[in-house]
Amino acid sequence: MKVAILGGGISGLAAAFHLGGVAEATVFEARARPGGNICTEEFLGCRVEWGPNGFLDNEPSTLDLVRRLGLESRLVRSRAEASRRFVWRAGKLRLLPATPREFVSSGCLSLCGRIRVALERFCRPAPGNDESVLEFAVRHLGKEAAAILVDAFVTGIFAGDPARLSLASAFPRLHALEQKHRSLLKGSKGRGFGPPGRLTSFDEGMDVLVSALAERVDLRLGAAAEEVDLGEYGRVVCTLPAPKAAKLFGGEVGELLGAIPTAPVAVVALVLKEPAPAPDAFGFLVPRNQGLRILGTLYDSSIFPGRAPAGLRLFRVMVGGRRDPDAVSASDDELLGIVARDLRLAWGSFPEPLGVRVLRHPLGIPQYEVGHADLLERIERARPPWLRLAGSSYRGVALNACIQEALNWTP
Repeated sequence: MKVAILGGGISGLAAAFHLGGVAEATVFEARARPGGNICTEEFLGCRVEWGPNGFLDNEPSTLDLVRRLGLESRLVRSRAEASRRFVWRAGKLRLLPATPREFVSSGCLSLCGRIRVALERFCRPAPGNDESVLEFAVRHLGKEAAAILVDAFVTGIFAGDPARLSLASAFPRLHALEQKHRSLLKGSKGRGFGPPGRLTSFDEGMDVLVSALAERVDLRLGAAAEEVDLGEYGRVVCTLPAPKAAKLFGGEVGELLGAIPTAPVAVVALVLKEPAPAPDAFGFLVPRNQGLRILGTLYDSSIFPGRAPAGLRLFRVMVGGRRDPDAVSASDDELLGIVARDLRLAWGSFPEPLGVRVLRHPLGIPQYEVGHADLLERIERARPPWLRLAGSSYRGVALNACIQEALNWTP
């Protein structure tokens, strides 16, 4: 069977690699390079990631793909310093607690806020409707923790608005944990507040994975989806972002795809000379209404070895998101001004950067808002039988989710 795969991002490449033994799959990518938002750029001796800087090593599908590609020896785990994460609250960077015991003395929340979190095991039962992340967080953790910790958590993953995002669709593991245990604290068994797995990348950045996949599939670069004669193929897998897929297919399915919103994001990469005013850490996130406009900052050279040469530090600052979409349209100078102001407040000083690289993602991150699961069901009923929709717009925005979906499909 001949299969056309529209879009040469990680979903399209992984799907083509997976189908290689059972179908004649061809990937069509409009740009001159594969990978979508995954791209590692050399800049002043640093490795700057356009998109995700790694993946969590708790998903077997991704690690199996790495093994099949022969890339195990090139895996790089995040440094110990990357376990230190900060949140901006009340005019100060505050270290996020790594364990429940540390949380007791943490300055991330007021004493009342911490007591309310400790009472989480007595929270009200889940309602029967599609609950927003904010509603879920208030019900379990209280208003203060929802406004600070959960808001920052949502910002870091979706650049989204917790009042709009669906808990079941955006964070299905949390939803399942509540369904099984009712209490999150009881279900987590005191394992702490960090992510479930260790952040992992490759020795020369995420491009290593993209290049390995691109070498093993039939890839046509500079081939826009609109120019592909889909009638020549028995199956079509569209991994384009939902807004692009909506324009491509039109009709009822196009209208439904167009209802999936996105959060545009701009990334400002900074190369600073040591000593930089920031400690070695993963970085910090900024909840809404805390006086800063940036969404957060990743301390990339502290997260993975080899991201910056000796004497230099690499940072990436996120601006925009669902609640500040116009920021992506700002000029480079305007974005640098926003970043300089906010980092000066957060760090106490902001030295002149040796280099600045501005990256824009107008479509940004898909938003799984309340009603998303119902919308997906309607899309499934409306799509023609020869068409499959895959990628970050539907069932997971992280690299692990995209790969897992791609490797679990058969024509």
